[in-house]
Amino acid sequence: MTISIIVPAAGCGARAGLGRNKVLCDLHGRPLLWWTLRALAHPEALLPDMTLREIIVAARHEEWEAIEAVFAQLELGSTLKLGSTLKLRCVEGGRSRQESVHNAAREAGGDWLLVHDAARPLLTPTLMQRVLQSARTSGAAIVALPVSDTVKVAAPTPCAATDQSTLQPTIEATLDRNRVWLAQTPQVFRRELLLQAFEQAERDQFEGTDCASLVERLLPEDGAATFAVALVEGSARNFKVTYADDLERAAALLNEA
Repeated sequence: MTISIIVPAAGCGARAGLGRNKVLCDLHGRPLLWWTLRALAHPEALLPDMTLREIIVAARHEEWEAIEAVFAQLELGSTLKLGSTLKLRCVEGGRSRQESVHNAAREAGGDWLLVHDAARPLLTPTLMQRVLQSARTSGAAIVALPVSDTVKVAAPTPCAATDQSTLQPTIEATLDRNRVWLAQTPQVFRRELLLQAFEQAERDQFEGTDCASLVERLLPEDGAATFAVALVEGSARNFKVTYADDLERAAALLNEA
């Protein structure tokens, strides 16, 4: 079985406040994206009967040159023994993460599509193997973290202490935390399944925040779920670099590795 890895990287990283795409920012002398790609291409990250066919980075065209330089660093400076058949390439990113992944999925040729955030550089081979194994059994699987805190659903409510135009969040409901998980990546799907989910979302003009939310919407005529997307327990180390301080946190964890 062959795998295509899709890495959406077309965001501007505005919340990080770094003045550029955060995945190109320095992390221990390498761009953040280099660490993520190194983790994805690790020879122990795949199952024995799986072959990594390609890594496709969806990015803004003006950043392709910088990303291709990261590819060169990975091939020349890594000890990963990247096979001659593995392709590293860019495709045009979209206006949203969903559009970026869809663009890459259309061009991907693997039997399985693995989608991983460009800003999650601390993925381990063990975690990647576990989600691949689960996906092979179920057809779709994602890494996620069960929550430990009590989870509240908020409702905007006029604040009587000031004026009625000011909204103060209030508790609308308390969720059963035993049923709440926080989605991470990688997320792995059979290629034809994910493409079907994208096409359905496009017809419905539905915008999801991850790929699994699109697959969850696939319903047969009887209204029952097509199948369950499996949850694989992730790791707090597999966090997404979102703010500038997260780069320091990632650097500290890489020092420990």
